[in-house]
Amino acid sequence: MKITFANLLLIAGILFCISCRQNANETSPLRKDIVQAVYASGKISPLNHYTVISRAAGYIKSIKVKSGDMIHSGTILLEIKNEQNELSIESLISQVSLAKQNADPNGPLLSALRQELESQHAKYALDSLSYARTNVLFTENACSQQQLDLAKTQSEISKRNYQRTRDNYKAAFDKSKVEFHNASNQLDALKSNRDDYKILAAISGKVYDIYPKSGDLVSQQTPLMEIGDSSQFEVELSIDETDIGLISINQKVYYNIDAYPDTVFSGMVTEIIPHVQSASKSSKIKAAITSIPGMPFYSGMSVEANIISKEKQNCLVIPREFLHNGNEIKIKGEKDFRTIRKGVEDLQYVEVVSGLNENEILIKE
Repeated sequence: MKITFANLLLIAGILFCISCRQNANETSPLRKDIVQAVYASGKISPLNHYTVISRAAGYIKSIKVKSGDMIHSGTILLEIKNEQNELSIESLISQVSLAKQNADPNGPLLSALRQELESQHAKYALDSLSYARTNVLFTENACSQQQLDLAKTQSEISKRNYQRTRDNYKAAFDKSKVEFHNASNQLDALKSNRDDYKILAAISGKVYDIYPKSGDLVSQQTPLMEIGDSSQFEVELSIDETDIGLISINQKVYYNIDAYPDTVFSGMVTEIIPHVQSASKSSKIKAAITSIPGMPFYSGMSVEANIISKEKQNCLVIPREFLHNGNEIKIKGEKDFRTIRKGVEDLQYVEVVSGLNENEILIKE
């Protein structure tokens, strides 16, 4: 049955009339049903709702969908153009080509160095042989000490030149391989970034809102779209941190929506987010909401809610205004206050679990 606020006002009026029959300063406990509720407020959003975020900077090249469209997972939502990225790719392609050429043992760079290495090796071999021959001649007194020293010096110079050329060739070979590897990796990374410029839907559902227009400049982490389930909705509610301990999964929730002021919607708690926001001193929960034909929900609708934390039937209650110091009452004819044990509470009444019987009269004092 649909519950309206008109019904609630009627019930409140009846309760008010009953209370007016009693002396304003005296009352007796009565038995009634009592409901303890926690107030919350929040927004309606589609189930599985998420905000599509830009993963790359650039201009919106094209938007492939419009608000209200039904989409499937993997649908292309929009494309972003980044000219700088394309220019970088072209530049890196040239760098990779040059690095590959330099890393080729038969390429011009390493071929020239290898030829120089072969030349230095041949000269070192020749000078070493010349020194060996001169040394033989010196032992036979066929040449002077000066000629021997000159041949030795030339052999040592040739050896150092050969070793330096060999080291240069190895260094150039290693460097060219590293440069080719790095340039190739950078090119692969930039090419893979192209996927970031094509935004795909993560789920099947409905497009609820689109923020940018074609040609707009966006940066990384810019919100682009709102997407969610096409038919099911949920409510994210904020609750005062002092009340979060009263909330549990599957508790009933009753909603009032500004767009439908005369209708009460219902649902239940589905998730409690275990975090208190320090700035607002509030916690978040999520709850289901049942739709009513002819009253469509829209993403972002504001709601106020009462979460039923406890319910009790035919329990002994007293008006809240007769309660003193949190858990004390004054009985007519008694000098001292009496301590009671409380149970369920609402805005008007407090359940008395023990410490009072139905025949006693309370006074405000």
